[in-house]
Amino acid sequence: MDDPRRADRRNSHRRALPRRSWGAAVKLTAFLCVWLWSLSSAPSVLASDYRYQLFKNPEKFGILVFPAESLFPDLESYVLSLGFASADSGDAVMRFGTERENQTYMMPEPVQKKHQIEKFIILQILSDKSLMVGIYDPEWGLTLPQAIYQLDEVKKNIPKSLDVFRGKMPEKKPGEKKEGRGQNIDWKLN
Repeated sequence: MDDPRRADRRNSHRRALPRRSWGAAVKLTAFLCVWLWSLSSAPSVLASDYRYQLFKNPEKFGILVFPAESLFPDLESYVLSLGFASADSGDAVMRFGTERENQTYMMPEPVQKKHQIEKFIILQILSDKSLMVGIYDPEWGLTLPQAIYQLDEVKKNIPKSLDVFRGKMPEKKPGEKKEGRGQNIDWKLN
């Protein structure tokens, strides 16, 4: 028969191997859990200090205002007068347009899908009644005019943008070419 001490030595390496495998498996599992958690929480890393206020009309068009804390009564009453109702609010996230052509703060994409909003106007409040405007349309992407608008100018242009969303294109002057994808909605200052 074999020497019992030799048998213990042979079995001891077999016992140690599963322990090392078990320890490695625990470490690997812990690493994968942390890594997957970091991937799933990536949108929160992109979240901003801005909060948005989303308004929606029966046509499923949206008007998104940020920062929500700066929403002033004149702007809110104007948006509501257009047939929009408050639909959602939360932390704004930085998003690109459909072709990654521009980037600004918006509602998270799951919120957009939840409300079935494909086309919307983004109003960034800079100061009392000074705004920057963005237009999101899946066909054209994200349009961000560089101008700063006053509330009176925004009031003139929002109905025009909504008409474009509805498919009512503004009349073109003779000789003026029609624009397709990436077209700019011409927000006039006068």
